[in-house]
Amino acid sequence: MENLTYTFKEICEKTGYKSSVIRYYEKEFKLNILRDTNGRRVFSQKDIDRLLFIKGLQNEGYTNGQIKRIINEKNVTTIKEIAAAIDISANGFSDKAKQPQLDKDVLKFIEEKFQEINSNINELNQNVTCKEIYIILSENLKLKMEIKQKSYEVMELKEKLKYEKEKSTSFLKRFFKKS
Repeated sequence: MENLTYTFKEICEKTGYKSSVIRYYEKEFKLNILRDTNGRRVFSQKDIDRLLFIKGLQNEGYTNGQIKRIINEKNVTTIKEIAAAIDISANGFSDKAKQPQLDKDVLKFIEEKFQEINSNINELNQNVTCKEIYIILSENLKLKMEIKQKSYEVMELKEKLKYEKEKSTSFLKRFFKKS
């Protein structure tokens, strides 16, 4: 079987991406695009398929971070099932009437991922709430310590004031008694 390769210009035409976008995606999605002896990129059908897959996911509203996770998914058969369930064309997904129905395994996988995401979100919300409570308690304890410190300072000042009053009155008493 003959391995077909494509030039950069041909890839741009087939995918609808600009060359700068393809270079960016090569780094962003860690695409291993082969190069010829002169260092020019040589694209295979697999590279075209990957770029079209990325474009289709983008058209569906996925972020680059989400697409990276999908591409880096360890379970390759799952990705193949998802890719097979999605009809991708050069312009993205074809119209809804022509899209194949997702099979039960893919729907089950998607449902499990949504449940996992929801549980992670709930856990994060609880952690944030717990952290906020700990912060409030900590601030409360700091304020109590400051109040206690201030009360000690007030007591100390009262003692000094009392001492000074006694000292001044005793001097006057002594002065007037001697005279």
